[in-house]
Amino acid sequence: MPVHIQQIEETKEVFPTLKPVAQKGDFVFAVTMVLDGIKGQGNKTKIPYHLFIDLTNFPNIMPDCFVLSPSDAEIKHVNVFYPKLCPKLSKELPFFCIGNIGQALQKYRHLMAFLQGMKRIVNTETIGPRSPR
Repeated sequence: MPVHIQQIEETKEVFPTLKPVAQKGDFVFAVTMVLDGIKGQGNKTKIPYHLFIDLTNFPNIMPDCFVLSPSDAEIKHVNVFYPKLCPKLSKELPFFCIGNIGQALQKYRHLMAFLQGMKRIVNTETIGPRSPR
């Protein structure tokens, strides 16, 4: 089930760049937002990640979080995987590995908790190089 617009409005108070991009009535199926995070691979320089988040089955299934920018060639963050198909946009885009936050967030079931988890992910990274294609 998608996210109710009230949850989006509440979440925008903390994440003002959050913007619904696929909506039907009071339900939002996808959003975009910008989160500042580290460049990666040891470089702590902050860069903006413009994200596309598919909320179609949230919170039952943790959403895919695709990177609209920077481009795949510019991405160094090891928690960003190489492109896969984004069905809603009909193109391949890099995407964040959300690791085990899906299990941890199941008890909260609110978009705010998911985005707080994403904020933590974009600002930290696991050790090692970016996964091969």
